[in-house]
Amino acid sequence: MRDYEKEIQGLKGALLKANEEIEKLSRIKSDFISIISHELRTPLTSIKESVSLVLDGIAGPISEEQKKFLTIAKNNINRLVKIITDILDISKLEAGRIVMHKIKLNINDIIKNVYESVKTAVREKGIEFSLSLGESVELTWLDPDRIGQVLKNLISNAIKFNRGNGKIKILSSKEGINGKDFIKIIVEDNGIGMPQEEIENLFRNFSPLDTGMTRKHGGAGLGLAISKGIVELHGGDIWAMSEPDIGSKFIFTIPIYKKHEEFDFLIEEAMERAKRNDNKIAIIVFEIKEVKKRAENVIAEIEDIIKKTVRGPEDKIVRWEKGECIVIIAAADRPGAMVIIKRLRGNIKLPLSFGISVYPDEAMDKEELIKKAQEDLNSGKNSMASQRVLLIIDDEEDLASMLSFRLNNVGFDTITANSGDNGIELAKKNKPDLILLDLMMPEVDGFEVSKRLKLDSATKHIPIIVFSALGNKNTKESIEKLGAAGFIEKPFEPELLISKINEFLGGKNG
Repeated sequence: MRDYEKEIQGLKGALLKANEEIEKLSRIKSDFISIISHELRTPLTSIKESVSLVLDGIAGPISEEQKKFLTIAKNNINRLVKIITDILDISKLEAGRIVMHKIKLNINDIIKNVYESVKTAVREKGIEFSLSLGESVELTWLDPDRIGQVLKNLISNAIKFNRGNGKIKILSSKEGINGKDFIKIIVEDNGIGMPQEEIENLFRNFSPLDTGMTRKHGGAGLGLAISKGIVELHGGDIWAMSEPDIGSKFIFTIPIYKKHEEFDFLIEEAMERAKRNDNKIAIIVFEIKEVKKRAENVIAEIEDIIKKTVRGPEDKIVRWEKGECIVIIAAADRPGAMVIIKRLRGNIKLPLSFGISVYPDEAMDKEELIKKAQEDLNSGKNSMASQRVLLIIDDEEDLASMLSFRLNNVGFDTITANSGDNGIELAKKNKPDLILLDLMMPEVDGFEVSKRLKLDSATKHIPIIVFSALGNKNTKESIEKLGAAGFIEKPFEPELLISKINEFLGGKNG
């Protein structure tokens, strides 16, 4: 029995080693294909441009005969570029390196764009080309360029295996399949069709249809295999239906994610992409602090501001917790997430709480990532509102500059003035939330600044915190008479000043 178990363990070890070797060889093959494809594309670009220069007459006049042969050469260069691109795409698909840049949109818009880009070429071949797009088609998450690539591949196939006076039609609709909603796209033609045994091999690599038409039009048989890979990376399926001499239908589906499904789907996709590329992702959860203000129109307005502010091409914004929380899924670590928070300050006027969690630094799976973000949100330590503006009036430029830097670092926006007159002017122009005023300044001192601001209806409501090295009793009494909100004696601890500022502004600045 022990010998038997030992033999099984040995076989398991051998199988594991063999699988590792297969994976290693697959990576080597993919890397080799990528390098070769790149090296081929570079000289082909030069050849194509050289032929174009001669063909366009820029390099000198050419005869009609020469033009004909150069056109043949250019067409075949384009075919070769297409084959190399397809091989590169297959290599990326096999290696799991193909990246989807998904956005939420209506697939009908993609179909219309593809239709407009190819309709002239299709009709020049004497083929009737039309659309039938369903009005019930909903927005869903997809990569417009890659789905456009799938459509072009299917249209190209429909052209290849059509005939004179043929027809091609693209249809879209919403359809329920096994209890889930999908967008269904059909590219149909009335061409030569194909038998069932050929359909079974259609979506395999290097499996073009073995017909005279295929040999006539060429191709490496990769377009449908690439289309299959792209559709499956969207969570959909692709298949074909055909009858000889009647025509073919190529059908693919893209799932529609309901609001309660989008959150999980986008996080899972982001984590998978992060694993593949050895990157990090952060989820930032926002919630309106006051429950009574969580109306849908308010949440939608904040969501729109966030969408306009977030810049990353892979960053996504989605609702969570019955739509009351807004989540940013960003390709970032925690400092990167805080940069996003900083960009949002000043744009959002309503106080928000937020929570952050980062994969893989702080959580290794989706559930833990969500839990950590929720705990961070509920802790109450992260608060964000529009940035409060502070005006610093102090003739000591170095001190004003350093104080400005510190206050910026804790979330305040600052303006500095190095004289009393300039400070009064900036206060009237900017209407800051609070003024930090030095008493001892030449010409117009802090007493005069405070007096003038309090006499002006435009600035009299602005709280003033006075700081000075003159901390005697008479000074404090004079400040009280002027109506200053507070006094801090120089030198002071920065934490004390920040605490005082927050106290007078009615809470912590974001």
